[in-house]
Amino acid sequence: MSHNPHLRYEPEEKPPHLLAAGMGAQIVAMIVTGIMLTPLVVARSASMDEGTAGWLMFAAMVAAGLSTWLQVSRLGRIGSGHVMFVGSNAAFIAVSVTALQQGGPALLASLAALSALFTFLFTWQMPTLRRILTPAVGGIVLMLMAISVAPVVWNLMKRVPAAFAESAEVPLVVAVTVTVIFLIASFARGGLRLWAPLIGVLAGSALAGGLGMVDTAPVAAAAWIGLPKGSWAGLDLSFGIEFWALLPAFAMLSLVGCIETYADSISVQRTSRRTARPIDFRAVQGAINADGTGSFIAGVLGTVPNTVYSTSVAVVEMTGIAARRVGWWGGLFLVLLAFCPKIAALIAAMPGPVAGGFVLMMLVLLFGHGIRMVTETPLSFEAGLALCLGFWVGFGFQQGVLFNDMLPDWARVFLSNGTTSGGLTAMLLMTVVSLRERSRDRLSTPLAAAAIGEVQLLVRRFAGRLGWDRNAEDRLMLAAEEALLFLLANRAREGLQTQLHVRLRRNGEQAEL
Repeated sequence: MSHNPHLRYEPEEKPPHLLAAGMGAQIVAMIVTGIMLTPLVVARSASMDEGTAGWLMFAAMVAAGLSTWLQVSRLGRIGSGHVMFVGSNAAFIAVSVTALQQGGPALLASLAALSALFTFLFTWQMPTLRRILTPAVGGIVLMLMAISVAPVVWNLMKRVPAAFAESAEVPLVVAVTVTVIFLIASFARGGLRLWAPLIGVLAGSALAGGLGMVDTAPVAAAAWIGLPKGSWAGLDLSFGIEFWALLPAFAMLSLVGCIETYADSISVQRTSRRTARPIDFRAVQGAINADGTGSFIAGVLGTVPNTVYSTSVAVVEMTGIAARRVGWWGGLFLVLLAFCPKIAALIAAMPGPVAGGFVLMMLVLLFGHGIRMVTETPLSFEAGLALCLGFWVGFGFQQGVLFNDMLPDWARVFLSNGTTSGGLTAMLLMTVVSLRERSRDRLSTPLAAAAIGEVQLLVRRFAGRLGWDRNAEDRLMLAAEEALLFLLANRAREGLQTQLHVRLRRNGEQAEL
């Protein structure tokens, strides 16, 4: 029975090129502002010149297009095979600003490229890391990240021509931008809600232009086709103290991005099929690996890391068009727009109060997403205590009030970033909690049909220890047997000789297999 009857095209199907190109262009129009504005905010907040800002925006667009193609593809273990558009990750704003201030574009490039490799660590050790880097830990990191970016936003809102300094018109522009985005996102229905950020930016820019805050001369002078004024700064491979102090924060945010891509990949699989199918976790792994590869490309090109944009998943759900051809066209448009200085000049002309209002709403959404990640599953008392302590430790170090001045120089630089100190504290404490809750019911044996007897014995012993009735035990037994049959089928198809590891844990009134 169909669970998604309105779906018009599945990933492998081929809609007309005109339709696919139109859908790709629509999604690009929704996300292009966020892709280019994030590196622009980073460059200006770090007081970089316009050439550096131009290169960061150009590289972000090229990386977004190439990364979108990677997601659409299935190149071995890289790629989801689904329409997942990619763009600049606003979560990296604060740490990227710090990197530019302490080492320039070359240091940012090295940090972005090398931290992307932690993505592959996540997919390699996913069963182990998911016990420590839980969605709740990721939520804490996102919330701390939003707090760390807040000072950048407040300063951005005040970046106006001298004639408007201390003017009441500045907060008015911010208020209009934020209010329009909020109202459309809160009360609009259907596709209009997806356009809320762009409409808010247009409304705020129109008001700012009417008040005389916008300088349109650079836009008029910019060429339609060409290269940015800046150039590639290369990679900083000196690996000084600034690199090692910032690498943990970059790595932490990369790992949190893995959790988000994990969720987005599952979501897009569910919305891209007419009939329900089991989740393809190889495709999930491929999506995360593609995310890491895309961020590595962004780093090598010299711009901020990127991530999957959930907007593309929502568009697939609304339009019923999940064909990969949409992603191929959209990626092409992103790359082509990178070579249009007129678009970059138009984004760069956005007044500070409008850009600040836009980024503020992005931070609000990220902070809210963090809250949902923390609360999406019930937390034990111990896990809640660990997460809350991690949050407040990170907040204290971020504010510079948790004995920062008593630390040695290297530790002060390392821990003063709340994302790093809070995230590492939460992960360390969750490791302790996970050791306390380590499974007592486990089995390791060669993966073979004969293992069914050992698995059944393990399930019976587990259910008996918990006092479960026969019906509950049978349901768990069926799940275990189905999982074993799935693994056996995969082993036969791929010709692997491997071990079977079974872990059973109690999770409230449920069991985790």
